[in-house]
Amino acid sequence: MLFIQYGAVRFYDAPGKDKSVKSGFTLVELLVVIAIIGVLIALLLPAVQQAREAARRMQCSNNLKQVGLAIHNYHDTFLALPAGYVRDSSSTSPSYGWGTAILPFLEQRALYDALSPGNPPLKDIYVSSPTDANRELLQTRVDGYRCPSDVAPDINNLKDFSNTNHFDVATSNYVAMGGGGTPVETLTNNNDAGGSFFGNSFLGFRDITDGTTNTLFVTERDGGPAEGGNTFGAAVWVGIGRRDSAGYVYRTLTHATFRINLDYASVGQSGNLGKGTSSLHPGGVQALLGDGSVRFLQETIAHDTTFQYLATRADGQVLQEF
Repeated sequence: MLFIQYGAVRFYDAPGKDKSVKSGFTLVELLVVIAIIGVLIALLLPAVQQAREAARRMQCSNNLKQVGLAIHNYHDTFLALPAGYVRDSSSTSPSYGWGTAILPFLEQRALYDALSPGNPPLKDIYVSSPTDANRELLQTRVDGYRCPSDVAPDINNLKDFSNTNHFDVATSNYVAMGGGGTPVETLTNNNDAGGSFFGNSFLGFRDITDGTTNTLFVTERDGGPAEGGNTFGAAVWVGIGRRDSAGYVYRTLTHATFRINLDYASVGQSGNLGKGTSSLHPGGVQALLGDGSVRFLQETIAHDTTFQYLATRADGQVLQEF
């Protein structure tokens, strides 16, 4: 052994010692570290996804609050709520709906002015040979009408807008409540199904005798997948394709006959997809009440009582907590 001393510091050099060898991880240690990292990711991923969904749900709630403010401002301006849709003289003509009516109150005045609803009417611009400008207007994405959790495309090709589907129009995820507890056909042809929105409704707050805190105004519909390659259909903000067929009236309205988030294709009723209220928020849907508040309605809500009572404006029914 070589022993060298410099002052108080001693150095030893053991014979045969290879000083070039460096310490490091063995293969087993590396695999253990990778396994630990994988476990941590598996534990953290659901939490991250939940946090993201919570943020999306909050944004959706904010969208509905803005819709509520717009509806109230519309009422303050015109002393009436917007109609569910404006009835045209022809039952087979497309007509503008409530979503178009409140555009100026959603900071969409430019879009509203470009459309100039009523002059010309929707039937004059939704035609087989539209101008590029008219097509673009009716396909305009309105962020305030899109739930960030939804997966539907910006142009709704999930459901035909009308039976003469000249082209697809812009997607919305919000539908106005037309009523509850009566046959679905009652929302066609200007019929009043007991809700706050239907053809040429133009109701006032005075007509909501159950109270605005107990009456649904607007709720959700997503475009997510359903059984058998179907989808929930989402909605459109423009209006209705025609008023004599429930399938086209329900492009912008809904009805409490349909259960929240029920995949009707799974029970052999795929024709009812795209008519009800649904969302991709786990467990329920966001809902705007007449007083401007937003509540989360659980899909387990008592359908034949609480949900349908909420959907009607003047049934006199006493609501339990929801």
